[in-house]
Amino acid sequence: MNGRDGVELRSLRAGHRVDPLGLPPRGPLLSWTTAGTGTLDLGRGYEVTVGSDPGLAEPIWQRRGLTVPRTVYDGERLGSRARRYWRVAATTTGGGRVMSETASFEVGLAEPADWEASWIAGPLLPHRRESYDPCPYLRTEFTLEDAPAHARLYATALGLYRVWVNGTEVTEDALLRPGWTDYGIRVHHQTFDCTGLFRKGPNTIAVALAKGWYAGRVGLVREPGLYGDRPAFLAQAEIVTGGGGVRRVVSDGSWRAGHGALLASDMLRGETQDRRLEPDGWRSAGFDDRGWTAAEVVGPPDAEIVPQPHDSIRVHEVHAGRLVHEHARGPAVFDFGQNLVGWTRLETTAEPSVELIVRHGEILTPDNLVYRDNLRGAFQEDRYTVGDHGPHRLETDFTVHGFRYAEVWGLPTVSPHLALKVRDDTSVSAVSIETGHDRSGAFECSDERLTALSSAVEWTVRDNFLEVATDCPQRDERLGWLGDAGVIAPTAAYHFHVGAFYAKFAQDAADAQTEDGAIRSYVPVVPPGHLSPGAPGWADGYVRIVHLLLERYGDTVTAERHFDAIARYLAHVDRNNPDGIRREAVGANFGDWLSIPERPGETVHPGYAYTGAFSTAPKDVHATAHTYRSHVQFAEIAARLGRTEIAARHAERAEEIRSAYLKAFLTSDRTIDGATQTVYAQAVGFGLVRGEDAVAVAGHLRDLVERVGHVTTGIHGVEHVLPVLARNGHADLAGRLLLREEMPGWLHMIRKGGTTIWEKWDGIAEDGTLSTAEMNSFNHCALGAVGRYLFEDVAGLDASSTAWDGVVRVRPSYPEGLDWAKATYDSAAGTVRSAWRREDGRIVHELDLPPAARAEVTPPDGLRLTNTPAGAAGTAAFGPGRHTLVLTAEGRS
Repeated sequence: MNGRDGVELRSLRAGHRVDPLGLPPRGPLLSWTTAGTGTLDLGRGYEVTVGSDPGLAEPIWQRRGLTVPRTVYDGERLGSRARRYWRVAATTTGGGRVMSETASFEVGLAEPADWEASWIAGPLLPHRRESYDPCPYLRTEFTLEDAPAHARLYATALGLYRVWVNGTEVTEDALLRPGWTDYGIRVHHQTFDCTGLFRKGPNTIAVALAKGWYAGRVGLVREPGLYGDRPAFLAQAEIVTGGGGVRRVVSDGSWRAGHGALLASDMLRGETQDRRLEPDGWRSAGFDDRGWTAAEVVGPPDAEIVPQPHDSIRVHEVHAGRLVHEHARGPAVFDFGQNLVGWTRLETTAEPSVELIVRHGEILTPDNLVYRDNLRGAFQEDRYTVGDHGPHRLETDFTVHGFRYAEVWGLPTVSPHLALKVRDDTSVSAVSIETGHDRSGAFECSDERLTALSSAVEWTVRDNFLEVATDCPQRDERLGWLGDAGVIAPTAAYHFHVGAFYAKFAQDAADAQTEDGAIRSYVPVVPPGHLSPGAPGWADGYVRIVHLLLERYGDTVTAERHFDAIARYLAHVDRNNPDGIRREAVGANFGDWLSIPERPGETVHPGYAYTGAFSTAPKDVHATAHTYRSHVQFAEIAARLGRTEIAARHAERAEEIRSAYLKAFLTSDRTIDGATQTVYAQAVGFGLVRGEDAVAVAGHLRDLVERVGHVTTGIHGVEHVLPVLARNGHADLAGRLLLREEMPGWLHMIRKGGTTIWEKWDGIAEDGTLSTAEMNSFNHCALGAVGRYLFEDVAGLDASSTAWDGVVRVRPSYPEGLDWAKATYDSAAGTVRSAWRREDGRIVHELDLPPAARAEVTPPDGLRLTNTPAGAAGTAAFGPGRHTLVLTAEGRS
């Protein structure tokens, strides 16, 4: 019945995921979208039916009359292993009944009592060290009398694991499991459908373990083993036979343990393999493991073992390497064309006596070697030894790197005695990875540089949204900085469906909350982050993320889950700053990190001279703005959840802080002492100044920009500076800043070869000089917050609140210098498209709106809509379907 009267119901998600296997037991958010050219009778609303059989013959839960495309399942409690099927129905304005395809969700093991398995580990070898600490291999064999009708494997680890059933890897699309959490608080387990993998007769489950985040190096810690000193594994296979009996195969002391080719593996340092040591056939039944030892049963962690709530990491793409240079007596250097996160794959013959070494980095030195100085303690180096000439396919098992280039030492050469000449049968490629959430949007325009900028933003999000929203994916940091995560969130959501990812990351933040309510600057907490409360703008990133989940996706489940934690956080801030001006309990107080000095005499941020980072905005002004914004957002969260009294209280507190801000900082001529571009942009963007005051402050922002001729904002001003200018009469200046190719500017990064967004505006100067190697990432999210401007102001597609009202706000700036621009976005209401072009002195703007959406179009100053009934100069409304709008300059026909 799907597709009646030009309407489809599609993209059904439970907990933001498509047909998820192994959800947590709490009632998930159920959401869907609409598609087609027809219209829905929203007066009759949507109907959701949930049942325990695929045909939904006997529904166990229903909701009718829903006015938005989502609901929360609140039927009978979902216990372990519960599987539910569901679908959505609606009525078109033509009276037709439209129904979605059936979707499903299944719960993992929800209670400790569900686990009959024991934690096991491999034997500890003597004299182990970082460069020699072989990864444990574990296996078990068992016999099934009948072919299974249904089978699940529940698994997790302290460390990382890969698992095979009868030689087939079940973690192929679930890389780096169980992921990263604070292992002292919670560990996620994964659920795998193994129905087609187990068979009648002998079977085997084989596992390889590695240290990962748990026992390897992590973050800024200078030694491995932050959470524990060796990896361990927990698994439980539940196999239902045709007769209905259940066979459980669990990890215990009967498993066998050994070692193989993986001599050392670390997330930061790299991996060492000796393929000569790999046992042949150990992943399949019939392998002789009598030479192995019994697995060691180890004590369970104190942490809670819970089903994984988000999508796992998977392979995204394989990138062919282009040979850049063959160093006569050194390495071959390859360019993969994209700064990415993943690993290299060598397909080559090899000399058994030669150790192949692969080094990874983001840029090249002037001598065409991989630049590694900015990696600090992350060596990003892999080593391989083989037992014969091959050919071989060599790639890592448990480590990933951030890189665009690789130098490979030890490749076979055409002539063994002359200068290196890579053989024709050798290929080197890069495998990029990503979180398994769907891509949700795309931006293009007539200026290829801006299209490349949007691609760079997308890749930066892809590379850094792996388990946590990291600052960077290459050096010895890779931490979940909440400031960066909060700033990039609105942009990231235009590129990917980040609902499940951010919900998981928000829980990481809540897990790190202190007893007095403080939120840390980055999570999970790694030393030295445990020594002080989070900085303003960083701790507030927690509020930004939960607010985004609620506004963009209507995720009331996550908002309810974090409501009390946010309240405690704001109480902590207010308790330490009762007058509203935020000067106490500010931790490292990073301020507008990585801003550019606008005045002589500025010094780098205190205590961080080695980074070369400036933070030029007055700290109390910047911090107070964030306090105000957090109270506003929490008031909005409370209102959405129906907590009207709490909403009113925090809205009132927000106004008290706003009044204190204006009294303390805003002068009679609407200037702020010591103001930077970020201070003014933030004041307008956060709504601290309004009406004529906002126009005046935006004028001061314009003056600052024109005085220096370029953008100076650090990470907390980037999201504001262009839209504040464009929406307050200075769209031409915003356009010039966007299109500026000189440093500092976004297109400077592109002109210098960037395929991801840099950490610093001056990462590479005009003359090629590099910023300090102590802190100079070329894959960093925060400055990419301009991506939201590309969607909303350049392409004219603001779908940030469609989850609640279905309204797409179209208010493009139509920048000079562009002939056309377009964007698509899979919003909460369905896929929307906004595309405009210049044609015969006019602007032709096309809109595609799904059945659950409508648009409000506001032409910029100086333009009017000419093909609407009133020839609107103000805002005009449009319903579902395709619309072609024509805009001309006011005064022209």
